[in-house]
Amino acid sequence: MSDQSQFMRECEARTWLRKGYISLEKVAELEKLLAAKRGKNAAQAVIEEMRRQWVRRSEWLHG
Repeated sequence: MSDQSQFMRECEARTWLRKGYISLEKVAELEKLLAAKRGKNAAQAVIEEMRRQWVRRSEWLHG
């Protein structure tokens, strides 16, 4: 994956998190929506990146 593709995926993940997709139910809803539009693998990749961004956010906030 290129640096630009990775950067875009990180930005998308942070956007979904800011929009409130943080509960199990909301993430499942988002995964279903993304899978319908882009396929299951793409949806799973976004969800995985959201998890990585959530960890980074926690590290940034709590040191």
